[in-house]
Amino acid sequence: MASIDDEIRELEAEIKKTQYNKATEHHIGRLKAKIARLEKVKEERSRKGGGTGFFIRKGIYPNIGLLGPPSVGKSSILNAITNAESRVGAYDFTTLSIVPGVMEHKDMKFRILDLPGVIEGAHEGKGRGREVIAVLRNVDLIVVVLDPFKYDPSYILRELNREGIRINQAPPKMSVILKDRGGLTISRGGKASFDEELFESICREFGIINADIIIRQPMSPETFIDGLLGNRVYIPALFILNKSDVPEFKKAYDYLTSLGLEPVGLSVVERRNIEVLKEKIAGKVRMIRVHLVPSNAPEDEEPMVIREGSTVEDVCRAVHTEFVERFKFATITGSSVRFPNQRVGLEHVVHDGDRLTVFLRKG
Repeated sequence: MASIDDEIRELEAEIKKTQYNKATEHHIGRLKAKIARLEKVKEERSRKGGGTGFFIRKGIYPNIGLLGPPSVGKSSILNAITNAESRVGAYDFTTLSIVPGVMEHKDMKFRILDLPGVIEGAHEGKGRGREVIAVLRNVDLIVVVLDPFKYDPSYILRELNREGIRINQAPPKMSVILKDRGGLTISRGGKASFDEELFESICREFGIINADIIIRQPMSPETFIDGLLGNRVYIPALFILNKSDVPEFKKAYDYLTSLGLEPVGLSVVERRNIEVLKEKIAGKVRMIRVHLVPSNAPEDEEPMVIREGSTVEDVCRAVHTEFVERFKFATITGSSVRFPNQRVGLEHVVHDGDRLTVFLRKG
């Protein structure tokens, strides 16, 4: 009996051999929907199976993942921009686990994660690829590191895409309301344009026969499938071309530029563009400032700079773990609450400029 991977490969082969035109676009769209459905089944089975893997926790510092082929200099870059000491070697798979480091830039801090090199077939588990890519679903920025000898990012982009990671893209503007009865309605909003008949057949492939779907943008079948699945993550990405000190650099740089990727040329050996890289990373991640106001002491002069989307618990943990363990409540004045000094719990998401006072239990 064919495995799910075998079925997916057969469907992909059929897409490759089918010439795309107006007459075949519905057939190709349905094949892509079948692949997405099989990948969803595969993902659900993988979760049930458990197993070991990498895990990172969201905190007040943004998580930045260094991703790329083996031996392109990720560890050297980590050491150059952070306080980490990642083992460096001129051979494949030097990094066998995640090595973290903290990058400081101006008044901000970022957690940089040096990940094992990714090879083609990562989505099938080759080279611990599925574990590595699973980590990336929880980072705030992906930094794709290449060099003049391994500069084609195509397979990396394919691996990310297969695992539901969409880089430098916005989520589809659509809503899906499932119903018990009433049939399927797909309607347009704004400047939406799409093939309604094709989208209806894609819905049937996913077993969606009763739903109200509103689409608010011009949409391809692939984007529509992403919106139906609802398990895609949308993460900004930055491309680095390391080893700008070697003669082969220009050819690789021109190739990446022709793809519209705007790579940052870097040389760790010559310390070239290290500060530029820090600036680029900081510019890609949204940060906010929160003022800590002690209940019985003067307010801190310098605000805490944290990742956008952080909670009161994240702030407390950054001060001291005891603040979480003994937490009673907090009061906030700012745009995240309806009125000044409003009481909030650990799960409350803070906003830029909030003034936060934490009250602890005695003992």
